Amino acid sequence: MSWTNEVEKEIIVASELKLRPCDHHYSLSAKMCVHPCLITQIDPEDEMKKIYDGILGADVVIMASPIYWGSHSQLMQLIIERLNSLENSNFTHKKVIIKNKIGGLMILGHEDGYQHVAGGLMNFLTEMGLIFPPQAYAAWVGESDENTEKDRERLEKDELIGDMFIDLVQNCVNFAKRILVCPRCGERFDYEHLSKKKNYTTAG
Repeated sequence: MSWTNEVEKEIIVASELKLRPCDHHYSLSAKMCVHPCLITQIDPEDEMKKIYDGILGADVVIMASPIYWGSHSQLMQLIIERLNSLENSNFTHKKVIIKNKIGGLMILGHEDGYQHVAGGLMNFLTEMGLIFPPQAYAAWVGESDENTEKDRERLEKDELIGDMFIDLVQNCVNFAKRILVCPRCGERFDYEHLSKKKNYTTAG
């Protein structure tokens, strides 16, 4: 991210990728759950690397999920389990991979439960190392008829819904500019070791 008004974005559509489910190497031995994931290392057709690289290369990570039976989607669960290789690095391998990144969530569905979905995803992503701003998620719950075919059209045309998701993105970007860089010296903070650094001061 450029710390001016220019922001580069990348959209990764997970449903268009070939993603193998987690092989649960952690259950065999915590030390087997490594990054790069063993699946990614041995299966050239597995495309989880695109998600790994997208997260590791970003200052702001906004994840999106529909609501399925009051929870996030099966695809999101697959991604969470594959992301365990990053989270496990913190404790088992003593190497913090995810740090200094701002997180946000977009949640959509034709049934209620977006607060539950947000809480579950934020719990995991916080443990993984993401930092969330206030009002860190935006949600839209559609009609109860469960007809999803016109969702995209409505989301693109409904100004209120569009503003809600635009506000989320702007909120995350503005938070990143304030929380990731010292406003006095311009140096990037390192939240892995921030408590050990005595020369940083918070903005007043």
